[in-house]
Amino acid sequence: MSPPLFFASHALLALVLLAALCACGGTEQEALPCHGYGCEYDVEGPAGMRLKYAPVVEPSDPRANVVFLEQLYQMVEDCAGIQAPAPFVVIEKDGALVSPFDGLPRRGLYYANPDVVLIDDSAWTYWALKHEAVHYLLHHALGNSDPDHTSSLFVTCGELPFAMP
Repeated sequence: MSPPLFFASHALLALVLLAALCACGGTEQEALPCHGYGCEYDVEGPAGMRLKYAPVVEPSDPRANVVFLEQLYQMVEDCAGIQAPAPFVVIEKDGALVSPFDGLPRRGLYYANPDVVLIDDSAWTYWALKHEAVHYLLHHALGNSDPDHTSSLFVTCGELPFAMP
């Protein structure tokens, strides 16, 4: 086989293999909106917090009180000395939240880009919101949500006392 014909046949073979590889994977899947939780929300508070609570809790449930949740968030903001727009908060069923890092169940999770704060509907809802608000605020201030919990803000701001609604 002559050198030009040899290279042409190999180039054609490479193109065919490349086309076959691309066809096997199909098109790349688009990421699910808001980390698979959807970006829709049930209510927006006066300070801008968007809250998705249905179908996990009823509108009359205290955990669906966006004004109270905004007050908790603002308490953590004031304690931390970090200001950021109020987060999008999703309430999930107790036991449904699992850490993508270690597979262990969690009371709350924070995902960035886009920001989503997830909290469960257990008795720990309010504490989980404060804890995840620290992750959220650190991400906005430093570009790092501190997944290893090295910041003292987790203790000083996440443990602030509050009155139940």
